[in-house]
Amino acid sequence: MNKHERFSDHPPAEVPSNVEAEQALLGALLINNEALDRVPFLEPKHFYERLHGRIFEVAAKMIGAGKAADPVTMKSYLPADSGVKLDGETDTAPMPRYLARLAAEAVTVAGARDYASAIVDMWIRREAIAAAQDVVHVAFDLPPDKDVLIELEPLEERLTELRAERVREENRLGMGARYLASMSAACARGEIEGVPICLDEIAEVISEPCFEAGNLYALLSSSGEGKTSLTLQIVAHALKRAHPVLFLSYDQSAEQCVRQMVAQEYGVDVPSQRAGRLNEREWGRAIDFANWIDAQPFEIIKCSEEGAPKLCGYARRFVKRFGGGKPPLVVVDHIQSITPPDPRADPGSKARDINKVLKAGAGQTKSAWLILNQRNSEGMKRDNPRPISADLYGGDPAKQAYDAILYLYRPEKFKKDKEATAASDADWKKIRRVFPDDCEGLAELGALKVRFGRSDIRREVRFEDRFTRYLTSREAGLGLEDWQ
Repeated sequence: MNKHERFSDHPPAEVPSNVEAEQALLGALLINNEALDRVPFLEPKHFYERLHGRIFEVAAKMIGAGKAADPVTMKSYLPADSGVKLDGETDTAPMPRYLARLAAEAVTVAGARDYASAIVDMWIRREAIAAAQDVVHVAFDLPPDKDVLIELEPLEERLTELRAERVREENRLGMGARYLASMSAACARGEIEGVPICLDEIAEVISEPCFEAGNLYALLSSSGEGKTSLTLQIVAHALKRAHPVLFLSYDQSAEQCVRQMVAQEYGVDVPSQRAGRLNEREWGRAIDFANWIDAQPFEIIKCSEEGAPKLCGYARRFVKRFGGGKPPLVVVDHIQSITPPDPRADPGSKARDINKVLKAGAGQTKSAWLILNQRNSEGMKRDNPRPISADLYGGDPAKQAYDAILYLYRPEKFKKDKEATAASDADWKKIRRVFPDDCEGLAELGALKVRFGRSDIRREVRFEDRFTRYLTSREAGLGLEDWQ
C-alpha cells in the first residue's frame, strides 16, 4: 500500500501537504546547489509529490558525485513526459519545461531550510495519520485471542521513529541564535545543565564536568570487568543529588542492582546479603538504604526484547512522572540486547540505527543517556587488549551518534587469562611487555571519542572486587570505615 492509497478515505485537499514549499526548495536547489548543504535532514521520502522526491533524489546524487545539477544536466535522468501542472495551466508540463519553471521562479536559497522544515512537518503529519488509521483497523478487527494494548505497540514505536527524524523547532533558529541562547541559559544557571559524575577521573577523561542533558554517552568494557558496577555508582551519585534515574536493564534485575548498591555504599558484600548473614548494624543499614531508594525518583525496568523506540517510550513516561527538576539520567544495559529495526543488517548498521533513535530520545527528554557496550571477542584476542574503536558494538561506524565514548579496562583480568595459556618464552615476554608487574585491583579509564577535548587522556582508579566498587586514588588509601 503506497502513501496515497493509505489516505484514500480523504479528499486530496485534506491530506497534509505543502507542494509550494516543495517547489520552492527544488527551485532553490536548481539555481544554487549549495542549498543541499542547508538541508542535510531532507530525504526523497519526505516529499508529498512523488515527482518532486525523484527530482530531489537525482539532484542530490549528482551533487554528491561532484556534478552540477540544473535543468539542463538533470533532464536526461528524468522521464521527459512526466511533470506537474503549473499554475494557470490545465495540462501537465513536460519535464524540461517544469524544471526550467522551478528554477526561473526560485527566489533565494536563504529560505531552503525553512522550506525543507515545512516539507518534513507535512510528511510527519501524513505518517502519523497513516499510523493512526492502521491502529483503528487493528482495533476494529482484533481477534479474541489478542491483547489490544500489545497489538497497538507498533503505533508507539512508529511515533518514536518519527520523533527521531523530526527537525526540532530550536534547530530552525540560526546557528548564532542557538549559540547565544545556549550561552545565556548556561550563564543563568552558572553551570552546564547535566548529571553530576561520581569520579573525577571520568570527568577528566571525557573532558566534561557532567553528563550533559541531551547527550548520548557510551561505556565500553568486556564482560566481567565491572561496567555495571561503575554504572551503579554513577546512578547512586546522581540520586543523592536529586537527579531522576531510569535504568533499562537487559541483564540484572532490580533486586540484584539494589544488592550491589548496598555493597558499594556500606561494604556489605553481595553473598552475605543473599544469605542473610548480616549483623545488627548491617541489617540497619540495608533497611535504611531500601527505604531511601524507594523514596527516590528511580526506576529499574527489566527488559527482554524491546527495540530502541520502546526504550524511548519508557523514558518519556518516566520523565513525565519525575521531570521538571534536575536533568534525568537514562541508562541502557546493554546495547547488544536491543532488538534492531533490521535483524539481518550488519552490526554497524544495527548500531547506527539504534543510536540514531536513542540520541533523539536524549534530546526529546532533555536527559543524559548512558549506553553500556560489551566488547566483542575479537578485541580480547590481541596481544595488547586495551580497548580500541573496533571493540565497540558496530565498530567505528557506531561512534557517530555518541557525544563521548568512555572505556573501562582492567588489565588484571586479561593478564590472568594470558598467563593461564602462556606456552613459550615468547608468550611470557609479551605478557611482561604489555601488562604492569602489579596490576591487581588496577582499573584504567580512557576514551575512544571526545567531542570537545582530547581523546588520549587516561586515568587510573582502584577496583575493590569484594564490594564491586571503584575508588579514586584518594579513597584507595583509606580503610573501609574511613571511606564510609
